[in-house]
Amino acid sequence: MARAAHLWRRAGFGLDAEQVERLTVEGAQAGVRRLVRNAIEAGEPPRPSWADLSRPPRSASAAQRREYEEANRLGQREAREHLVLEALGARHPGSPLRERLALLWHSVIPVDGSATGGRSHRVHEYWSVLRRNALGRYDAIVREVGLTQAMLVYLNGNQNRSGQPNENYARELLELFTMGITDLSGAPNYTQQDITELSRALTGWTVSGTLLEAEFVDRRFDDSDKTVFGVSGPLDYDGAIDVIFSARRRPIAEYVASRLYREFVHDTPNTQVVAELADVLEGADFVVMDAVVALLSSAHFFSDGVMGSKIKGALEHSVGIVATLAPSDPLPHAQRTIRNGGEAGQSPFNPPDVSGWDTGRRWLDTSTLPARWLNSDDLIGRSTLAQDFVRSLPDPFDPYAVVADSAQILVAVPISDADGGQALEILLAGIPDYEWDPTAATAPGRIRSMLRFLARLPEFQLV
Repeated sequence: MARAAHLWRRAGFGLDAEQVERLTVEGAQAGVRRLVRNAIEAGEPPRPSWADLSRPPRSASAAQRREYEEANRLGQREAREHLVLEALGARHPGSPLRERLALLWHSVIPVDGSATGGRSHRVHEYWSVLRRNALGRYDAIVREVGLTQAMLVYLNGNQNRSGQPNENYARELLELFTMGITDLSGAPNYTQQDITELSRALTGWTVSGTLLEAEFVDRRFDDSDKTVFGVSGPLDYDGAIDVIFSARRRPIAEYVASRLYREFVHDTPNTQVVAELADVLEGADFVVMDAVVALLSSAHFFSDGVMGSKIKGALEHSVGIVATLAPSDPLPHAQRTIRNGGEAGQSPFNPPDVSGWDTGRRWLDTSTLPARWLNSDDLIGRSTLAQDFVRSLPDPFDPYAVVADSAQILVAVPISDADGGQALEILLAGIPDYEWDPTAATAPGRIRSMLRFLARLPEFQLV
């Protein structure tokens, strides 16, 4: 049961008791493959109307412009809401892995909301690329993201032209999006000359205010020869991406393997496991699914030093509470979940910088940890979530079982006897244990207080 719960927490958000029971019966390898299959079968959510909003012409009336701006604001809001609802399995239960990976790629290859210019179709285009390719080929993610309008604006690709190259995107493409500054041995992966030449190959693409996709303009493209990683010729965008993934195949495999390891296993990569995972990625032509299956079904993933050893991300913390307490009706809590995640340091489409979000202990400081406490207090206190959760437990009329089961579901590692005893005292609030009744008028307040206590424990921050 503990191994199945560990798998679900790391591959998704929070804990779903029914899914854990099923994973326990299936075993690790079959369970992982089912999670992957579910994620693939989830497919694409319906395309929202605001994803096709183009800017009104200059002849548009003031009323038409206001309507456009209002639709864009709604789209920006709904983009975040849809992200959270997909993570909570509102449309396709049992498939959180795709959203988990899409959020990882959002941190590896981020764009800032300011780059969208308030245009919701840019958010949708960017997120759709990450989500659609989340389990597919990593080179496809890189290739497609670079030509989204949001990325072209964010890292100045739309300003990169023949005779006036802008190196911003080329530099981040190598340093943060594909291979890192050095490989696992510490050897440099590229030179400044590679960045300079690469930036020339990436010229020609721009963003139009009236089009929904990037536009290639011939006169902006540098069609002269460039030399990138020893390959010379009149390289263009696609040719440059091909060269990067062929000439630096191993460093990229190691880099992506390292990011997958940090997401699913531990914040400090195990070099041997990362190297083995890089072998899988190389052999699978960078298909992420193969690496994820290998990693999540490995003995290392289920080792004692790994289970319960990671600090939850801010959005993972916020989404996980709702996923655990309200798995069947997450919609009313979506916007609050997004707000709470932002207050704790992670707002979708608003990364702190181009390197994405920090992980590990950097998630917690004197500001974000109290924000997490207040956010868990808030979510637990909403409507009848807490009471419904306790009533769903195997033995809700046994206060000792209520505390033990609640702790096992909410907390990834065992809590101390002292904390368990204090949780029981909070639940009973002075009454004898034999008088405990979850349907009593005073029970909801005591249940909320007990769950809030558990959610403020240091162990609750771990996954």
